[in-house]
Amino acid sequence: MLLLALVLMAACSNSEAVIEPEGSGPISPTNPVVDGGVLILCEGSFNAGNSSLSYYNPVDKTVENGVFRRINDAKLGDVGQSICIFDGTIYIAVENSGVIWALDEKTFKVKGRLTATADNNIINPRYIHKVYKDKAYVTDLYSPYINIFDPQTMQYKGSIKVDGITMNDYSSTEEMVQFGRYVFVNCWSYCNKLLVIDSEKDELVNTIELSSWQPKSMAIDAAGKLWVITDGGYKMEGEGFGDNIPHLYRINALTQRIELDIPLCTDEANVQLAINGAGEVLYILDNDVYRMNISDETFPTEPFIKAPVTNGKRNFLYGLGVNPQNDEVYVADAIDYCQSGMVYRYSASGELLDQFRVGITPNHFAFCKKSEAEMEDDVEEDLVYSPALVDTVFEFMPAPGHQVNGYSLVGDFIFAGATMQEACQRALKHFRKKYMISLGAQGGYVVAGFKHNVRNSQGDYDLVIKGNPFDYQSEPGIIWVMKDENGDGLPNDTWYELRGSEYGTENHTLNYAITYYKPTGPEKNIEWTDNQGGGGIVPYMKTWNQHPSYWQDWVPTDRDAQGREYRTYYGSRLKDTHTYENYYTMEPPFAWGYADNWGSDYFKNRKFDADMAMGYYKISNAMTATGEPANLDYINFVKIQTAQTGWSPNLGEISTEVYGIWDYHLK
Repeated sequence: MLLLALVLMAACSNSEAVIEPEGSGPISPTNPVVDGGVLILCEGSFNAGNSSLSYYNPVDKTVENGVFRRINDAKLGDVGQSICIFDGTIYIAVENSGVIWALDEKTFKVKGRLTATADNNIINPRYIHKVYKDKAYVTDLYSPYINIFDPQTMQYKGSIKVDGITMNDYSSTEEMVQFGRYVFVNCWSYCNKLLVIDSEKDELVNTIELSSWQPKSMAIDAAGKLWVITDGGYKMEGEGFGDNIPHLYRINALTQRIELDIPLCTDEANVQLAINGAGEVLYILDNDVYRMNISDETFPTEPFIKAPVTNGKRNFLYGLGVNPQNDEVYVADAIDYCQSGMVYRYSASGELLDQFRVGITPNHFAFCKKSEAEMEDDVEEDLVYSPALVDTVFEFMPAPGHQVNGYSLVGDFIFAGATMQEACQRALKHFRKKYMISLGAQGGYVVAGFKHNVRNSQGDYDLVIKGNPFDYQSEPGIIWVMKDENGDGLPNDTWYELRGSEYGTENHTLNYAITYYKPTGPEKNIEWTDNQGGGGIVPYMKTWNQHPSYWQDWVPTDRDAQGREYRTYYGSRLKDTHTYENYYTMEPPFAWGYADNWGSDYFKNRKFDADMAMGYYKISNAMTATGEPANLDYINFVKIQTAQTGWSPNLGEISTEVYGIWDYHLK
């Protein structure tokens, strides 16, 4: 199949009728392309050296083609294979040229490169994956190694031997995704295996064998599940291998066991996977584009986006990308692999927003981060459409935790030196986009408020809070509410705990206090003691978060008599119920009443949001400090607090996550 594609593209490269749209003249280096746009890598034709990079501005719907050549006065190379962005740098692997480019994200100027030489094991680089700030992996079509380099300096650092993992002595490694310390790698060409690499040891430690051939694309979801799609191999008259039927797999990234295997009905060689920014919705390119929630057990029967039809003939789509900032879907159409390709842009609801021409054989997308000014504009725009959402974050007081700042799936969204006000503004931005904030370990909390009174319906649901729980993994948070009794618009009156299923039982502790002590150096565990005579740690886990410390400097502290810096959190506690066995963590949910908890009150609700499971809570469950019903007629403020102290070696501390808080009655 690969050879047939290469022959076809090589034939196209000799055509004089095909001209790629290159734009008009060089792009001025003093007028760099703005943030917030979309990069489209176009493979070009094999052996023609005409791969290219296009930039699309979704605000004014303009496209610049050939930006690499026009800015750097150089050719990108032969077969642009993949593109990714991290830490302000764009990385492009150009396979047949044996080169990895590093470009500045704001100017697109070359800042470094790594090439295949006799001194390294790079031959035809395919995909790049960041492990740490100073370590990245690159897979290869022909080399029996996964190569290691420093993405900051573009210096070669070594390799991981993976030969013997494919049939006919042919080694090929492709896409990579990471969960904790483990990097999963698919082996596409003539193979049916996934590799598991220990990123701390740089060693191959396991393989996962699939029932179908040629795993093509992968994604990790918010529940820690690995999704893999295969193209099934191919069959031709008298030769070939595989069943030629794509399969979709769900694999538990903790146990590395296959949980779901769905054969697809269609027979398309070019299949791809993408996932939305929250990690909760999958998009599958199987010529048409399908969409499914990560909790679904069956494949959709109808496509989310149908392939366009040109002159009565259905187009064969080639590339897929989902913008993590707004869930817009980008689809690439290579047309005939000889002429300028087409890109279609769709809204999160599947509405066609734009279409435009790019280079030859567009396939891969990368999404630039928006500038601060553009993020502010988005926040104001979101306010118009979210009257039910909290209006203000008054306090963002997370306890130490590996997900609070710089977590691999959330991004470094609280910058060094931030004030409490700046941290609260960032938390509110996340709420307005249904992005996650983590409250850290036991006691960590967020306080948010509404512009209006949220009425007590006297028994119906009144509040909606989104977390990311699962039936085998919940991190419950206790919910508190407050009425603005003095009318000053500030959360300075009385907090009332919302009663949950464990309230008043042996699993529930009132008047709990926990104190965390600032570590004395980098990469150290954070110690804690409590008012019950207990103690423990919040573990440092570099594979999840490379920050030198999980201590948040915007949160105020005190000093003890010995001068040691500490902070104390007050609230209630739920009994730790997690178990850890055979590298697998179970965090069972409680019955009801807690945020980020897969209880009976966490479900999809057509009245509020039919597409997404959320938690629903009642103001009538508010309790006084003496355990009596508070009988509040309305509330104005909500506080959510992590309620357990446990941790496990593979997942770190139990920490409640919040994606937003809404008034149920206003939706």
